[in-house]
Amino acid sequence: MNTSRRKFIRGSAAGVVGAPFLFSGTADALLPVDDIDWGMGFPEGSTLLNRNENPIGPSAKAVRAAKLGVERSFRYADSILIKSLLSDHHKIPEDRIIVGTGSGEILNLAPLVYLPEQNHNMVATLESYRPIPGRAERLGRQVKWVQLSAEDNFAYDVDRLLAAVDADTRLLFMVTPNNPTGTVLSFDDARRLADGLPGQVILILDGAYRDFQEDGRDEIDLIKEGYENIVITRTFSKIYAMAGLRAGYGIAHPDIISRLSRFGGSPTSTNMAGFGAMAASLGDDEFVAESREFVRSSRKYYERELGALGIKTIAGPPNFILAGTGENTQSISDELRARKIFVRPAVEWGLPAYTRISYGLPRENATFIAALKEIIRA
Repeated sequence: MNTSRRKFIRGSAAGVVGAPFLFSGTADALLPVDDIDWGMGFPEGSTLLNRNENPIGPSAKAVRAAKLGVERSFRYADSILIKSLLSDHHKIPEDRIIVGTGSGEILNLAPLVYLPEQNHNMVATLESYRPIPGRAERLGRQVKWVQLSAEDNFAYDVDRLLAAVDADTRLLFMVTPNNPTGTVLSFDDARRLADGLPGQVILILDGAYRDFQEDGRDEIDLIKEGYENIVITRTFSKIYAMAGLRAGYGIAHPDIISRLSRFGGSPTSTNMAGFGAMAASLGDDEFVAESREFVRSSRKYYERELGALGIKTIAGPPNFILAGTGENTQSISDELRARKIFVRPAVEWGLPAYTRISYGLPRENATFIAALKEIIRA
């Protein structure tokens, strides 16, 4: 099936402008919306700088399309149509794309598919996103951790990564830009990794924050060139601010897509609201530019304010910053929590002297900085 973007949008997302909103008219009287905890369990009035969410929210186009999608949610959404749009967007054949319930679904499939034997192992960086290597460990497989160096601002070392690979390695998992360090694996280094791996090893590049990165060639070009040992994942959660809609996808050689598709990424992995929001958002360059500008201005603010407090910061393209809060990291986090301000101590990534702070709206960032000043000067 090959549905052009223009034809599809004309018939769905772009036509939402004249559609009735879901929660209007008699619907409000029937649905106890006031009883729903939209705070997800956090205290009312909390400042949430702990989940790498994009607080500017989805574009108006995405919101309108999602609302229409909810009205039509008695139907199954079919990700085949999203594949067609992604194919047009990335200029890559549809058989190289798998759509999931967030990119997490695709990533979670990899250990299941590529580590079938007890002796198989995965290589991953220690100071990085842990759930995917964690899944490998829960399967009883070894994860060979490669530690990044704080002295080098946690830069990736391709030679050390390749040296960790052995005859039993089947996966090398990378996050670029990295969470929580912001480290970027350059295009040339990605090629070096792919070229240096034995034939049995698949390189996974989790690109959740890749769209915030404005320079350099896109790693998807490697797959276009014919590389058969790379899986690249992307999500609408971050730059498109659609974390709660769980919309993501993977790109790889057709043989990899076929193997992953045996266990997940089915045509109905997409929900109807996410389907509409993806269709409306894809190719929305104006909104992407807005998200990038939000991150740039937030980064400058934090670097200035934290620098004035004598706190070292490490930041890359993504929507968060890593702050060197030292031996008082946990107590600072506890004090902030008492004020209903939530950040992420980085001990879970092997960085006990650092705190990851997600960028909030300007008033949220100012609330955090004001509280932090009071705490460290007390």
